[in-house]
Amino acid sequence: MSHRLVMTVLITCWIVLRTSAFSVQKHENASDLAVDRMEPAVHVANRAFPSVADIYPEIGTDLTQVTWAHGVDTRKKLERALRGSVMMIEADVSLGKFKGDPLSSNRPIMAHPPVTASDLTLETFLDMVLDESQYKGIKLDFKSNEVLEQALQIIKSRENRIRVPLWLNADIIQGPVGATTEPLNTDMFLSLTKFYFPTAVISVGWTTKLGKEAGSYTFDHVLKMRDVLTAAQVTAPVTFPVRAALVTTLEFRKNMLWLLNQIPGSTITIWSSFGDKVDVPALLDFIDAIGKEFVYIDVQRGLRCQISRYRTFRSASSWLLNTLAIARTGKFSAGTGFLALITYVTCMTSFLPWNADSYTRQ
Repeated sequence: MSHRLVMTVLITCWIVLRTSAFSVQKHENASDLAVDRMEPAVHVANRAFPSVADIYPEIGTDLTQVTWAHGVDTRKKLERALRGSVMMIEADVSLGKFKGDPLSSNRPIMAHPPVTASDLTLETFLDMVLDESQYKGIKLDFKSNEVLEQALQIIKSRENRIRVPLWLNADIIQGPVGATTEPLNTDMFLSLTKFYFPTAVISVGWTTKLGKEAGSYTFDHVLKMRDVLTAAQVTAPVTFPVRAALVTTLEFRKNMLWLLNQIPGSTITIWSSFGDKVDVPALLDFIDAIGKEFVYIDVQRGLRCQISRYRTFRSASSWLLNTLAIARTGKFSAGTGFLALITYVTCMTSFLPWNADSYTRQ
């Protein structure tokens, strides 16, 4: 009797294992994506990556204190970022030629369109960052549908070496103001990132365009974002990259608060392009309204200088007014326009053309 019981258990286990294997194979074959997925054996389910606060506890809950190197798409820029004190390194991933081997086929390289060649491949970028003794987070901005899964497979092959924050970014929804850039395929991006890296930070935003007409993110923009994330059943941490010049309206503040409440644990990442005209006082009001524990600031050096010094001057002027009681005399009033002018003048060198860096192409 015991012999028959053992045989029954073994046969039952074999049937269960065969059924599970068939289900996995069926799931894989259901994909209509061009690039084959990696073998399930290398997929480490639910591997948690550290947050920025985990490797830089000094920031506490103030995410605005996180520092960035942006557009690190060349070996020279990467070496500089690795030597510096930045906490996060952002780079663009495109499909193109490696300058060291121009006759080779297209591969994932670090480049922002319309650039199609680089001296830095994705493999080299990852190896240099991961081999560094000083931990720095990685944010990868995917620029096309064609490069996405190839790049994710390359990252996946190094997953066991990743001991830093990993952010995966793409613009997946058409945004303001009359943006003409084509967003990445929403379903493809969300499904592939969920398959390969279910616990990496998903940074999903809107395509944007600045022109003479004023504009901002509308409720329709945030509603579409909520709907696609809900439909995809995203459980990873989410951050929403928003353009600094488009977030200063009261309408957007209301819309963004609604979206943050809809997606629990989500945050905002404020970015800007070199030359964007930003209302600094209104931007700081927006950050204060949302809360520093929910806002990252990844902006070009001139705007970061303005933000920092405007806060300093505003605090100093408030102290001066309270101390000397000048406000009661009406002889002096340090209004927002006056303080904004001072901050711009003191940060002028950061706006010179040779300090544009990669922001001229964003």
